[in-house]
Amino acid sequence: MIEEKKIELIALDYHGTLSFKKERGIWNVSPDVVEALIRAKKYGLKLAILTSGSGKTVPEDIRSLSDILAFENGTVFLVNNKCIMYKPKEWAEIREIFLSENVKPRSIGKVVIVYSGSYIRRLEEIIMKHGLQDYVDTIRNINRVVIAPKNSGKDVALKRIRKILNIKGLVLALGDGENDVKLLEEADIGIAPANAVKEVKSVADYICDEANGECVKKVINDILSTNGVFGSHLRKPKHLNIK
Repeated sequence: MIEEKKIELIALDYHGTLSFKKERGIWNVSPDVVEALIRAKKYGLKLAILTSGSGKTVPEDIRSLSDILAFENGTVFLVNNKCIMYKPKEWAEIREIFLSENVKPRSIGKVVIVYSGSYIRRLEEIIMKHGLQDYVDTIRNINRVVIAPKNSGKDVALKRIRKILNIKGLVLALGDGENDVKLLEEADIGIAPANAVKEVKSVADYICDEANGECVKKVINDILSTNGVFGSHLRKPKHLNIK
């Protein structure tokens, strides 16, 4: 049974999973959730924070608790005060193709470009026009679309994290958005908070009654109460009806 094995790493999506959005677009992590992360670290669990964005909205206290930070859909990593980037040699030229088109991005990262989700068809046209199908991924996430190097994504990020941190035990992942589907599928145990989109809930091994960081706190409490083994407090299998 998978529940009898030890959890070594918890992989957490930041926006909408670990954090919640307050007024004026500020993403916050509740103090009691931070305390749960501290207890997880003291116990010996490793923590990875993943986000499709640049990481600018991830506060310093969360960064300091993380063993590794994965930004921009698994193309940029911060570990041991080092920045590691994964991108093909042609990527600078490819980025310029998109930036030269009359489509305004929401943000520009070290590697990826983020656009409003309403531009998805136009971006696909650009890819076709320039023959970039073998070089570019379009990754959807709620109301955004990310232009990233081919074979990017949070599943690839988790594979890289396992290798960088030399993870031998089980990985438990939590996420709420469309781009977390592959993250949960790649993990040994995938959990969706109550606020997750239906696509995430449909692939999750368990669905939490709580949303955002409250779900993260519940999962950590569960692991610590069962000596590092994922216990029985969350028992909502993926075959249940998802609304």
